[in-house]
Amino acid sequence: MAMLVAAVGTFIAGFDALVEAADRTCMALGLPGFAQIGQSRYVPERMDWQRFLPHVELVTRFQAARLVVCHAGMGIVGEAMRAGVPIILFPRRGETSALHPANDQTPLALRLAARHGLAVCHRPADLPELASQLLGRPKRRSYRLASDVPTILADWLSRPRP
Repeated sequence: MAMLVAAVGTFIAGFDALVEAADRTCMALGLPGFAQIGQSRYVPERMDWQRFLPHVELVTRFQAARLVVCHAGMGIVGEAMRAGVPIILFPRRGETSALHPANDQTPLALRLAARHGLAVCHRPADLPELASQLLGRPKRRSYRLASDVPTILADWLSRPRP
């Protein structure tokens, strides 16, 4: 069983920095790990890996993990939070363009960190220390996931169109 599970999502260019940092963290801490690497060019040396997983398998891996490291996309963060494990967000960075949605993840990561106590890793070199800290905490968390977004959307969708 993987103690650390890393996931990059489905972005067309992958996320080499996250995959490499997670792999190096597993090496440094002597942890078993698994990475969903998508289209990343970096292939883990220490961690088991697959490019893509069926949704159910990703959720199962999150639930069995002691720690999840993932980019800060809403879908993958939501799944990690529902799994109730400690999470380190590793937001994508770089010049934002239509082909490279990057800087939009940092504000979400910071807000989730402030509200739910998630950790945010800004530099790959910081990941081993953050992982070590989180692994020293309780194994399971209960994130408050209640939201009024579904009600807002339902109200908006039910309004008459001009």
